[in-house]
Amino acid sequence: MRLNRQELADRCAQIDWDDARGAHRTSRTLLRRLAGDRELLSELVLGIPADPWRKKRSEFHPLMNKLCLLEDPEAGYQLRLHDFRVSDLDIVPHDHKYSFSVYILSGGYTHVWNRRTNGVYEGDFTTRDIAPGVVSLEGPGACYTLQYSLIHQTVVQPGTVSLFLRGPKRLDRWHAADDLMDHLKGYEAPKKDGSSHQGSTPLSEEAYASVRDSLIQRGIITNRRPIDVVA
Repeated sequence: MRLNRQELADRCAQIDWDDARGAHRTSRTLLRRLAGDRELLSELVLGIPADPWRKKRSEFHPLMNKLCLLEDPEAGYQLRLHDFRVSDLDIVPHDHKYSFSVYILSGGYTHVWNRRTNGVYEGDFTTRDIAPGVVSLEGPGACYTLQYSLIHQTVVQPGTVSLFLRGPKRLDRWHAADDLMDHLKGYEAPKKDGSSHQGSTPLSEEAYASVRDSLIQRGIITNRRPIDVVA
């Protein structure tokens, strides 16, 4: 039975991200169903220009374009489509402010999961405080869930597209290895003193159109616009 937009939103809001295994099972099921429902995925992507909130929340990042498919600030979740237009290296070990799940639609990447070795399980760290734990190859159909305190690195293939579902924010800022900050490409980790930093910027109309057309050309979505888009 197909998901509709409201059912997808309700189920995303109900995920308990503090239960890592349960969150992975639920998000994997939801993202797999969305990936297999090209009509619903197309509706979510094509409806962004008519939805001021999702349009505002779609962003350009030096590593990717981010399309906001669904978001509920009260529930604390956001569902995005990530479009990596070129091959890139996200090689600086880092954590995230929130737990999240990723489902690969096309392309893929090499994923390095690091483990902390200094007995401190969140917060600032250097490369001396971590060691590689697991190296995995993520391809189309792969899904993984990363808890906010875990540290990882990725090497992304050209043309990679993924669904990204995150939960509520658990940290005030994310962290990257302090001794590798000069290797961050075109962006930087939030400042420890809370001052402004360079990160994602709003996605322009031209950039959105380019992402949309590329997704249509690759068969990830269709070019049939929804008749009734709920803002």
